[in-house]
Amino acid sequence: MKVGFIGLGTMGLPMARHLVEAGYETYVVSRSRGPIETALAFGAFEKETPKALIETVDVVMTCLPTPDSIKDVYDGEMGLLAGASRGKVIIDHSTVNPATNEWCYQESAKKGTAFVDAPISGGPMGAEAGTLTIMCGCDEEVFPPVQQVLTAFGEYIIRVGQVGSGTTVKLLNNMLIGVHQSALAECYVMAEKAGVDPAIAYDVIKRSAGFSKSMDWAVDAILDRNFDARFSINLLDKDIKLALGLAEELNMPLDVVKVGAEKVAHAKEKYGHQDVSAIIRPLEEATNSIVKRRTKENH
Repeated sequence: MKVGFIGLGTMGLPMARHLVEAGYETYVVSRSRGPIETALAFGAFEKETPKALIETVDVVMTCLPTPDSIKDVYDGEMGLLAGASRGKVIIDHSTVNPATNEWCYQESAKKGTAFVDAPISGGPMGAEAGTLTIMCGCDEEVFPPVQQVLTAFGEYIIRVGQVGSGTTVKLLNNMLIGVHQSALAECYVMAEKAGVDPAIAYDVIKRSAGFSKSMDWAVDAILDRNFDARFSINLLDKDIKLALGLAEELNMPLDVVKVGAEKVAHAKEKYGHQDVSAIIRPLEEATNSIVKRRTKENH
């Protein structure tokens, strides 16, 4: 089987590498030369356009940042859909919205091409390790062969339901990240202000009912003051807005999520390119606090 990959970013590049390592003849497309050179070095092959890519392979995977970027890659004379044909499969790992998934599904179906929305969770570490969680929305008969391919970089791969359902679960996950990181910011700053070592507070809460995996994601970044983006505030802000848009379509109130969204949007103004753990920084500034790892002498 020949596979293709478009979107060689922090997540996509190691995912493509895992496909090569799993024995798939892998072709890539990118607007940036650097990722292409890296992919060629680990054994992938290059195609000039999305159209040429899908004409060459059996399965194409895309991992792109926004609904607009999906349209750019899929649509047009040199786009994926222009080269799509019966028996091909397109798998989209982007975090977009169900409406974009439905458009991709309907346009692909016109060519006899199957479409799967398959958002991913696990961050760059999961992509590097090949242990991603992959939530798929697709026709039932499409899933078994797709699942086999996705085992190259996924550890937990599940069909959630029809097209759009994978994306819905991913938006639920990411809107919770916004709420959790906003609450964690208040938790850690409050610990600091009260004279409690935030690292000790984390150790205790990890063994208690208030724990969330967001604490594991954020604690070292905050305590070591390392906010290099693994998952940026800009991307989280985009995802929460997509979730709020879906909630509006469903006439579903999201009062708590809206508070988290406001905190994320506020942090984005100054720290948008930093990791989501940097959501704490505006609160630190407002309270004249810095949450950082203490030395033994500070205890």
